[in-house]
Amino acid sequence: MAEYDLDKAVKRETELEENYAKLGLDFFRLFYATLKTASLYEANNNRYIAQAREFRELAAEIFTESNKLLFNYREGFFFLNNFRISLSGTEKEASDYFSAKFQSLGIDGFEIYQQADSREIDRFIFSFAHLNLGDDSAENHELIKERLDKLQIDNIKLIKITEKNTENLKPHDQSDKVKARSIFFKAIGTVQDIINQARTGSSINLTQTKRVVQSMVDQIIEDESAMMELTVLRDFDNYTYIHSVNVCVLSLILGYHLNLDKRRLSDLGVGALLHDVGKIELPASLINKSETFDDMDWRQMRMHPVYGVKAIIKSRGTDRSSVRAIAAAYEHHISYNGAGYPQLLQKRTPCLFAQIVAICDSFNAMTSGRVYHKRRMSGDEAVTNLINRAGTDFNPLLLKVFINVIGIFPVGSIVRLNNDDVAIVSRTNPHDLEKPEVKIIADRDGFKEKVKIIDLSNEAADGLRIRTVLDGEKYNIDPSDYIDLG
Repeated sequence: MAEYDLDKAVKRETELEENYAKLGLDFFRLFYATLKTASLYEANNNRYIAQAREFRELAAEIFTESNKLLFNYREGFFFLNNFRISLSGTEKEASDYFSAKFQSLGIDGFEIYQQADSREIDRFIFSFAHLNLGDDSAENHELIKERLDKLQIDNIKLIKITEKNTENLKPHDQSDKVKARSIFFKAIGTVQDIINQARTGSSINLTQTKRVVQSMVDQIIEDESAMMELTVLRDFDNYTYIHSVNVCVLSLILGYHLNLDKRRLSDLGVGALLHDVGKIELPASLINKSETFDDMDWRQMRMHPVYGVKAIIKSRGTDRSSVRAIAAAYEHHISYNGAGYPQLLQKRTPCLFAQIVAICDSFNAMTSGRVYHKRRMSGDEAVTNLINRAGTDFNPLLLKVFINVIGIFPVGSIVRLNNDDVAIVSRTNPHDLEKPEVKIIADRDGFKEKVKIIDLSNEAADGLRIRTVLDGEKYNIDPSDYIDLG
């Protein structure tokens, strides 16, 4: 079992989100007030001194959560350390001010690092407040950058708009990992809520479900790799929660590569997240049974798609989203050739969403070591198993896209390189499936204290390649131990 505490991680992410809801709004208001005060008074004026002190105290509080303070604007919303700031109509003046100021400077926002002292912050605020802007954003950007350099402001960095698709949103950006982690654990918390609601006879909160799925869709569109890496998490005590979220992530990534639009991705995600909700009607002893299932066990297990349909219908009747979720929940164990369960009066091919969920459900179950699987398969074994069932259990075209997405060495695979180093695949490479990004965790001398990340497709890899796949259980290696969960 992994060394992380799932319940503690979910609770931490929930607390973090709640804390940032307040911090973000406080920062937005206080930064605007401080800029306005700086535009009216000198730095030695008592009013500015008091205002600046309050601003620095808030910044210090933010630094207790992170070693940097990132304030930025994108797609019509403001964010503090990648947590969206929820604004009301009373902040319209400040919102208009910041969006206009950022646009005129050609920036998305700025970062204040923890090392910035009070004098550095004061100089930045006065430069920001008093800069006379022209019509050319590129010229304005160079002007303020030159001024910050001249004032030796080294621990506050402006973020250019042109950097959006490079530095700030590149696959290796730590901020994407932080955001993906937050969304992932929030989704686990949502599944916990759904299960608890269903167990007590209450209706499932589909609005909450759609909201978290939409966050997952947005993150996957922005950087799917950060979400993909989290799917190696597994916890037998909380298997249903993690499995549901993992299947949702994998289904959304597959749907994204099938060019589904955001609306259909959202509906797919709801169906994937709820695909096993019917299992709440099954005895816990059956869900957690480690022995091989007998006929009676399977008879009960095969009822969970029907129970899932009833739970979803109870939540809201039959709108577009719930109908698609119902289809995915009911049909995800019906094979591509019409076999499987529940048994249909007339064999037919399941719907597209159910076909997608079926592939992702089977892959995650095999690689997680679900209780009624004798052992956890390696990623390449699971891929081989899926390929052997193409055309009967699975749609071969969808399966081909899925394998191109997860690679022949899926994320979480434990591999030995040609120099005998042991590594864990951390990112796939769609351009060369045999050369993913890996985390080197051990060499001939044993496990390393510090993990080294290498992109095998890069020239810097100097000929390194994967020689073979290792059995993680045999070597007591759990890939989830090497994910940064904060």
